[in-house]
Parts: sequence; structure tokens; C-alpha cells
Amino acid sequence: MTSTTLGDLFPEMRNAAPGNGRKRKPANRITRPGTAERLKALYPEIESWNPVFATQAWFRWLSENDMELVEPESRDERFPEYLVGLIREKMAEMGLWL
Repeated sequence: MTSTTLGDLFPEMRNAAPGNGRKRKPANRITRPGTAERLKALYPEIESWNPVFATQAWFRWLSENDMELVEPESRDERFPEYLVGLIREKMAEMGLWL
């Protein structure tokens, strides 16, 4: 006894693609680059950083300098200098900075 499959009966169906049975609802959210993406676009030197860490560093820098807590719009050279100081401070605290 041999078994017959649907593929044997209807060979043209082997290449048929499934249809989109249901349509998805459009996103209700406004899609825009977040703070981390903006920071990474303005400061390519922090491209590999964790987005949360980059954003926290940005808002900490703003608050320590009594600046308004806003998302970055243009490059400010004081921010990379702040990051270097922050990293150096942390390394000295850990005893890794000579």
C-alpha cells in the first residue's frame, strides 16, 4: 500500500506561498530616534556603548551643569570631556589609574 500526499495530488501547490491571513494594526506610537540614537549620531566615539548608559551619562552631565534636561540636538565638545573625566575618576576610585 502506498500513501498519497497532497503534494502528489497537486504538484503546483508545492511552490504556493501562504497568504497574509490577517492584517496588522498600524503602530500607534510615534517612531523617532531616541536619546541614545541621537547621542550616538552626534558622538560616534560612544557608538558601542549601551544605550541606557549613554543616556544616563547625558542626563547626569546636564544635571551636574545645571542645564535643562533635553535631548541632544547638536554636538557639544564639553560632553566628551565630561565622559573622559568620569571614566578617569572611576578608574582612580578602583585603583586602576596611575
